[in-house]
Amino acid sequence: MTWQRRSAHIVGVVCWAGTADQVRADVRIRGFELVHNVPVETALATPDIGDPVAVWCGLIDNARETMDFQQFYVASKSGKPLDRVLASLEAAGGHGVRIRFLMEEKGVSASDRKTLERLKHIPNLTFRLLEFGMISPRGIIHAKFIVVDGRATFVGSQNFDWRSLEHIDETGLRIDDRRMVCQIHATFAQDWAAQDLLARGRAVPALHRQDDVLSEGLPTYLLASPNRFDPDAVGDSEVASPLDRSGQARRPYRGDGICTALT
Repeated sequence: MTWQRRSAHIVGVVCWAGTADQVRADVRIRGFELVHNVPVETALATPDIGDPVAVWCGLIDNARETMDFQQFYVASKSGKPLDRVLASLEAAGGHGVRIRFLMEEKGVSASDRKTLERLKHIPNLTFRLLEFGMISPRGIIHAKFIVVDGRATFVGSQNFDWRSLEHIDETGLRIDDRRMVCQIHATFAQDWAAQDLLARGRAVPALHRQDDVLSEGLPTYLLASPNRFDPDAVGDSEVASPLDRSGQARRPYRGDGICTALT
């Protein structure tokens, strides 16, 4: 069976600096910071790039009013890095920050029961399950992101899972770019509202749009799927690509590389 994933892709420019024997990523451009973790069993550390646990905790600890999480599943373990993230969430909720946590219903079987219960008992946290297959046949939520106060976001391949943070090579982006943050926040709002409609026995209407973001000449843009349930100005990740079928760039890019954060 083939699943249709609720996914998000961010395409943009990454600059590289350094000599041939010591190439270094310039991981911060205006509005974007690259975040990366590697398996602890390897010697592949990237100390010049942000660590997801530190970035997540920084976002959570600096939240003033609201936080929104969208995840596939959750799994923590005592003493592991994700424990720090949960402790930060508990502190933020205790200080009155309103937290919404949306998770894929099919992810319950992959989740740790104690982690689910811990999340549900965080003060001021509203936890919802969304069966995305009820919106799009064979669909699942596969996008993993956080939005804080509608002003900053993180999107990446990291699952809300201690193993993802310790034993898997994962990449993400911390984003302050206002246009991109608003688009990701609108994607969350669409899915949160969809869950509410389904809970009341109502169908989720498609938004009937097909935005060709590549024609706009933007240096960075957001792609997501399924596009018929995406908010305005979000391109279709199942159709749009910075490359044409021959592998050539569809339009020129300023810079030496293209960075795509896949979720």
